[in-house]
Amino acid sequence: MKLDIDKLIRLKGLADSASGRNYKIVLEPEDRKGESLGEDIVYDKAEWKITDTLRKLVVNLANNESMSDEEKIFLIYKKLCYGYVYDDNLISYIQKDGDGFTVPDWYGRDVGEEWERNREDHNRRVCYEVSRYLAKAVSDLFQNSDDVNVCILWDEGLTHYFVGIATDEYSMTLDLDDFNNIKDMTRIKAGLTAQGIVILEDKNDKLKKALNEFNKDKQESAIKRVEVEIENLGTKGAREPLEARIEYLQNAMNILSKKFGIDSQGVFEYMKEIIDVTMGPRAREKVWKKVSDREDAPARYIRCLLVSVDDETYMMDVDSVSLSKFDRGDFEKSDVFLPYKKLHREDTEEYDGM
Repeated sequence: MKLDIDKLIRLKGLADSASGRNYKIVLEPEDRKGESLGEDIVYDKAEWKITDTLRKLVVNLANNESMSDEEKIFLIYKKLCYGYVYDDNLISYIQKDGDGFTVPDWYGRDVGEEWERNREDHNRRVCYEVSRYLAKAVSDLFQNSDDVNVCILWDEGLTHYFVGIATDEYSMTLDLDDFNNIKDMTRIKAGLTAQGIVILEDKNDKLKKALNEFNKDKQESAIKRVEVEIENLGTKGAREPLEARIEYLQNAMNILSKKFGIDSQGVFEYMKEIIDVTMGPRAREKVWKKVSDREDAPARYIRCLLVSVDDETYMMDVDSVSLSKFDRGDFEKSDVFLPYKKLHREDTEEYDGM
């Protein structure tokens, strides 16, 4: 594949205009030619690799003459959404930055052999990693084509990676791991439409038709998708409003975790949206839960929710997928749950990817 830098620059411009942000184009290290390509084009700090399983899919797709290029790209995207979950350990390192928060740029971007070896033992990934998988898989799929141009777009301010693809007919961005919304790594597992695929240019509506087909028969509303499943469970008869609301929230968590196989942070994102829409954002509060995988490793922390229902406070524990009454005095009795503003870690703390 011979990259057309001009097409990628145009892609970046369209993405910048659509988002109001200024991205950098990130190229595969092996494409490095030694010369400078400008301040907005850089080479990645880590090698782009894919797993043997993903490589087999790429080979099968390359040999499939009945599918369009766009269908093949979306199948790779779907495969990654099903294969990985958000690496909740990353949020342990979130730092307060003025009125907002930042995450460390080194986590998953600046990696070595030990990191990559340890990552093989679990399926938690951050945007840097899944974007490399996607970019590499698509690049390999079209290695004999000069029309499909693939890059990663880097938002330095948000320390975020996502993939850009440009051809003569269209350009798009693909983001499996949008931290600000329910990620497609969660949405796809729940049978929802993909929202991380954004069409920037589509001269002949070719991409639009392929995306519509990919989203066909899928629910767009996260809440309606869960409520349909809850209705299928039936009811327990007449209940008090508080009991009905608690049952609804617990059923929603069970469906997300047990039926859809969604990870803890996917449940967190999904339930946060359900509460915001059905009860209002003032009804919930983010808290940390300490999770210890290994005694010899830094403790992991995940986000959970406190939710107020009829003046009662409940802990929505997305790790154990449970809902129980919570007394704020319990914050002082244990270090398992922490108020959201309490957690602070040093950026220099080492982490080996486990």
